[in-house]
Amino acid sequence: MHGRCRSAAWTAVVATAATAWSDGARAQSINGNEWRYSVTPYMWLSGLEGDIGVGRVSSHVDLSPSDLLRKLKFGVMGAGEARRGPYVLALDGIYAKLGAERALAILGDTGLLELTQREAIIQPQGGYTIGDGTWSVDFLLGMRYWNLGTGLDVDRTRRPSNSRSMTKQWVDATGGFKFHWTPIEKVRFVAAGDGGGGGSKGTWQAYSSLGYDPWTRWTLGLAYRVLSVNYDQSDFLFDTRTKGFIAEASYRTW
Repeated sequence: MHGRCRSAAWTAVVATAATAWSDGARAQSINGNEWRYSVTPYMWLSGLEGDIGVGRVSSHVDLSPSDLLRKLKFGVMGAGEARRGPYVLALDGIYAKLGAERALAILGDTGLLELTQREAIIQPQGGYTIGDGTWSVDFLLGMRYWNLGTGLDVDRTRRPSNSRSMTKQWVDATGGFKFHWTPIEKVRFVAAGDGGGGGSKGTWQAYSSLGYDPWTRWTLGLAYRVLSVNYDQSDFLFDTRTKGFIAEASYRTW
């Protein structure tokens, strides 16, 4: 009788262990072999500071987020990720078009200038992730494609128009990281940075965000981002830092 009880108990233990192992293996297989995706539309309330020049017309600009928002004609921004096991692919894109904005010229012609700006920035990245469900780090390599159209026009009320406009595009190689941390349930902290160059003399960016999960697959967050680039070639100068707060909403499939 006791032998039959012990045998039944061992059978139950083995069956339970086998079931747990099977469930764990299945979960590992799902996480390791199936693609997972996230999409994050965002709004970057950014300011612009630095030196901009076209030909011999140059200016130092220091525009606040409210300055740019008033002159914004059109803008779209978003990011996405695809993950499979420890591998990650990411894409970030920005397109914005600004109307005329006055700035004080400190190089080239003196006087008041009108600045128009159109920019498209696309950054694909790929990398490898280490960590667990509480924390992880993505090690990333990628590139940042720039397409800028800039116009500077001397104030016509002061002197005859001396308009200069030019469009430039280039690619910078980048390397960086993205740190994810979930200190408590439903709260997510992210810090990221990268740097590089190639087409420009140098570029870097820093980013941090704090998010909350109001629903199972959604995260609402507030972030701060700084994007710097120094391009100075062929009579086109764009040595600037774009910085400001970001409001974002992220949807993920896991």
